[in-house]
Amino acid sequence: MLEIVEEHIRREAEALEEQRQGSVAMTVGRVLLWMDLLLACFVYVGLQTGSHLFMWWVLGEGLLGVVLLGVGSHRRADARRKLAELAPK
Repeated sequence: MLEIVEEHIRREAEALEEQRQGSVAMTVGRVLLWMDLLLACFVYVGLQTGSHLFMWWVLGEGLLGVVLLGVGSHRRADARRKLAELAPK
């Protein structure tokens, strides 16, 4: 009986950790996208002067932010599903 309880606690702790990691990934993704908005004002100026640095920087950072939002959302949803399965009925 004790092994069953320990296994349940371990699975619940793993699901909570996965949920936390998903939340962290989503937070980092949001921060990257907000920083992208600040850098976007330099894209036009950079393109006028012939530099493509800010354009590629904003595109790369935006892509990374969106990917992190997607991964974090998926991890949180998966963790919620696992926690729902572990909940007493």
